[in-house]
Amino acid sequence: MNAISATSPESSTQDPEPLGRPYEYKNIRIPPRPAPKTAFGFLLDSECRRRWTRWFCELAYELELPTMTPEEVENLLDDVDFTCTRMLPGLIYHEFPNLPRLRNRVLPVVDRNRDDPPKYHVFVLRDDATWQGMNVPLDRELIEAVARRLGVPGQEPGWYKIAFGAH
Repeated sequence: MNAISATSPESSTQDPEPLGRPYEYKNIRIPPRPAPKTAFGFLLDSECRRRWTRWFCELAYELELPTMTPEEVENLLDDVDFTCTRMLPGLIYHEFPNLPRLRNRVLPVVDRNRDDPPKYHVFVLRDDATWQGMNVPLDRELIEAVARRLGVPGQEPGWYKIAFGAH
């Protein structure tokens, strides 16, 4: 008898032992990724974000926009602004597959008046949340192409303080 047939279930003459009680699962706690305090990237003002929001609305609501009043359009743009900041990184990733991907891409910049919504956001190229995020390799030509696509040509990326708890 060879080794394979000796260990196969068909060759076993005795019944296997029952498993007994169910397996005990141990809860594994994975610590959350720390929030960045500073980020390196392009500063997007409200006008730039509004331009991207309008573009998104023209695609998503192309049939509804012509029938809306200007006030309704402004309300829609205000409502969709958050969605736009979340979908913008995906568009940029699609166009620039070599752009290193960080989890946090468009983050609010610290504003002196914390009661108002942030006026500026940063499109993140690097952040200080992890060692990997701090040392992301960036190509100069890629940075210039991303700046042109975002609508901020000529702007040099810089380090900005991020609003507390922004993810």
